[in-house]
Amino acid sequence: MNITIYSTTTCSFCHALYSWLDKQNIPFKKVVTDDDPAGMAEFMSVNDGNFGVPFSVIEDDAGNITKILGFDQGKFKKVLGI
Repeated sequence: MNITIYSTTTCSFCHALYSWLDKQNIPFKKVVTDDDPAGMAEFMSVNDGNFGVPFSVIEDDAGNITKILGFDQGKFKKVLGI
């Protein structure tokens, strides 16, 4: 499973999501869009018009993609199977 989280440096929900995933021992890739122009371009190409953060893209082992806007633990638990 691959998880990419698009965030900003000042987003408290982003930091809460990082912390929660760390506590679950779930690895993720962090893309801080306000520090990384290439990361911002990547975010713009995957966000489906949702400009809020955190914006997570989760690809499971079968290649299925799930996108989650915000930090919704219920959605994360369902997608991650926890």
